[in-house]
Amino acid sequence: MAASNAVPQQQQQQLNSFIDDVKCSKAMDKLVDMKINFLAIDFDQTMIDIHTGGRWRGTVPELAEHIRPLFLHLVPQATQRNIRIAIVTFSSQTKSIREVLDCAFPTISELIPIRGSDGSWTYAGNGKRGGKQNRMASAAEELMAKPALGVCDVTKNTTLLIDDDPNNISISLKDGTRAVWFNPRHPNRLLDDILRLE
Repeated sequence: MAASNAVPQQQQQQLNSFIDDVKCSKAMDKLVDMKINFLAIDFDQTMIDIHTGGRWRGTVPELAEHIRPLFLHLVPQATQRNIRIAIVTFSSQTKSIREVLDCAFPTISELIPIRGSDGSWTYAGNGKRGGKQNRMASAAEELMAKPALGVCDVTKNTTLLIDDDPNNISISLKDGTRAVWFNPRHPNRLLDDILRLE
């Protein structure tokens, strides 16, 4: 009995993956149409389905298991469209985050800057420093300093923040940067929210 259930379950998973790919493709095409070339993505409770509080004690493969399937589709599809990605987080565990990205996205992880609370970066610009603004600005500066990445014109108008914290979303919107609130309880709504952007 278990074997007969395994085949339909596997087919359903493949169908769901195909549907996710199609919807994700439409959402990424929407971002291209909107001239978005930079996605700043929060890590805890957004890219992953838990909140580490910056104190993850497990292994990197264990943490990588918490990446939401949605982002396993979104990140590569965005990168294929020359939309650059950065992780913007308040976590200080950026080394672990880097290793998680290496596990999940081995061919593109080196293209993804990480800005966390680890003291490894600074932002000397005159932009807003609240919320994730300085992290996004610093990551954008890094991307634009590497012309080989193909992005040389990141601005507030070409940036989209994806974050589960409404405060970070509010600060971003008030500062003139597009943002989408990520609902951790309904992660797949993100694609619908992107498709509704104007």
